[in-house]
Amino acid sequence: MYHLGAMAAWCFLAAIPALFTANPAGSSRSLMRYLLSDHRCPGCEIRKPLCFCAMIPRIELQTRVVILMHCFEQVLTTNTAKLAHRSLTNSEIRVHGRKDERLSSADLNETGRQSLLLYPSPNAAELNAEFVSRLSSPVTLIVPDANWRQTHKFVRREPALIGIPHVRLPAGPPTEYHLRVQRHESGVCTLEAIARAIGQLESPEAQAKLEVLLRVMVERTLWSRGKLSAERCVTAGIPREARGLKQR
Repeated sequence: MYHLGAMAAWCFLAAIPALFTANPAGSSRSLMRYLLSDHRCPGCEIRKPLCFCAMIPRIELQTRVVILMHCFEQVLTTNTAKLAHRSLTNSEIRVHGRKDERLSSADLNETGRQSLLLYPSPNAAELNAEFVSRLSSPVTLIVPDANWRQTHKFVRREPALIGIPHVRLPAGPPTEYHLRVQRHESGVCTLEAIARAIGQLESPEAQAKLEVLLRVMVERTLWSRGKLSAERCVTAGIPREARGLKQR
């Protein structure tokens, strides 16, 4: 246990009930993440010697991205939506799933913009070049960020999403996100979904930048878990400091 000053100890003890309340089933995991947080970069949330904050791009687009994040995702260091938000200047995160709190619907349907919900429902239109050519105004892209069960329930029950057209991604390459088990063969993580959607809507260059960022995150995380050799981390490599610490 780390030595804590009086104020730090008080803050630590005060935070524990919140961790357990937010996710009773995963309270032990939440507590462990809290204890390990001092070792992680507050920006990219990876171990500090592996920090890749300097590689996070700042991308300005007409497309506005609103990420609707389930509260359980907030504490996961493998979450990719937070990286998308840090990269896209015209983006925001709204959290849902907290007890007795409603999702803010402000500006989800904004005058002069076309709102689209990125969700592959049976009636979703494919987000391809033909679809984009018919759009007459800039897009507000609304992106759920949760597991499939949470997302399905959320989209079905959330009043703020009623009437917003659904779009789905066209078929594409397999996911490069290998940090969690994918339930569906065609599944992609949130950062990949946003990148591919932006590639169709506005900027293939922005898509490429986001996909490079994801590769850096995945490679360095897998290396830290002992599941990928440094030689195979070809996107940005492994910092010398991190290699030295691992060898000790």
